[in-house]
This record gives sequence, C-alpha cells and structure tokens, in this order.
Amino acid sequence: QAQETDIELQALMWFTEGDFEKSRDAFETILESVPEHPVALYHLGRMSEDRLAEQFYLKLLSHAPKHKHSADALLRIVKIYYRNGRHKEAVQASNRLLAVYPGTNLEVEARYWLGLTLLADKQSELARLTFIQLLQVHPQTDYEIPTRIGIAESYRTEESFVEAARAYLQLEPDLRKSDSLRIVLFRAGQCLEEAGRSQEAGHVYNRLRDRFPDSDEARSLDNTGNM
Repeated sequence: QAQETDIELQALMWFTEGDFEKSRDAFETILESVPEHPVALYHLGRMSEDRLAEQFYLKLLSHAPKHKHSADALLRIVKIYYRNGRHKEAVQASNRLLAVYPGTNLEVEARYWLGLTLLADKQSELARLTFIQLLQVHPQTDYEIPTRIGIAESYRTEESFVEAARAYLQLEPDLRKSDSLRIVLFRAGQCLEEAGRSQEAGHVYNRLRDRFPDSDEARSLDNTGNM
C-alpha cells in the first residue's frame, strides 16, 4: 500500500510537470496491481487518444462512480462523443452527468455541453431552452458569450434567419474587442441574406470589412462578389 502511494504521488508529479511518458508508465504499473485504481484510470484517460481514453473513463465510472474525478471523467466522455459525431450518446451522457452529480462544480460547463450536444443532434429547440435556462440560472457565467452564440445557432439551424441574425447582432457590443466578432458579423450577414434582407446584410458585411479587412470572412465576401 505504501509503495503504491509513493508511485501514485510520483506519477501525479510527473503528470503535473508534463512528463507524460513517465507518468503513464507509473500509472500503468499501479493498474497492474490494482486494475480499478480510480486515480490511475482518470489520468491515463487524460493522456490517451479518444478511443482508449473512453475505456479508461468508463471503467472509472463503473467501479468508482462517486470518486472526486468521476464527474470530470463523464464530462470528458461527453466531449469525446461530441468530437466523434456520436451526438445522441453525447446528449445521454450530458443528461446523466447532471442527474448523477447534482451540485457538481462542473454544472455550468455540463449544461453548456448539453446545449451543444442537443444542437448537434438537431434538437435545436431543446438546445435553445437549455442555453436560455443556463443564462437565467447563471447570468454571470464565463460561458455567457458561447451560450448566446449557441442560441443564435439554434435559430439558424431551424432556418429562423431573422431571429438568428438578431441574436448574433445582439452580441456585437460585447465582442467589440474580440476576434470572434468577425464570425458573428459574417453569420449575421448570411442569415439576413437568407431572409431576403440584402440591404441590411450589406450594412453588416461593411462593418465586417471595416473592422476585419484581412480576415478570411472579408476575403470570402470579396471573392464571391458580395455587396
């Protein structure tokens, strides 16, 4: 037991220092003796590519669902599913996280990812409700801007282009110092075009050109002969 603890502390130190090869070897040594060791499973997941990481995290959740790393492991599974296009599974995992770990300090991030996974799963109305609820319950969250972008995206997915453009443009005052403004303006202009509001789209595109003349979005407008 003492030797296992020493190896774990050494593995954690190497992990913190970024020496992942030594850390991985040490955690694998621990698993040889204790195959269900939650700390080793969690950190090996952190150091592995998606397919293997998923296996480590699922094993951790199966054998130590109340461990301090379990909620984060499940959130990482959500992100793995999302990255790999497994959107229905991502939605299920997100809902499971919120149900099994109420009060987790990852709640805000988990709710944001639930909205993203619902959006990816083409459940745009539920995604929008999830995003709106997140902002109502946690108005000061660091996820405010991404969440508001998610709301705009939900309207765009439904082809409610006027509502989408309005939601994008409401972000403009808060993004004046952000590079993300170019993307928001570009999508707002596209939505206005889709809604048949070409003149309004032109005004938005001009703001994009003025603010980000060398951006890919501005060049795209020029290449397509857009107004």
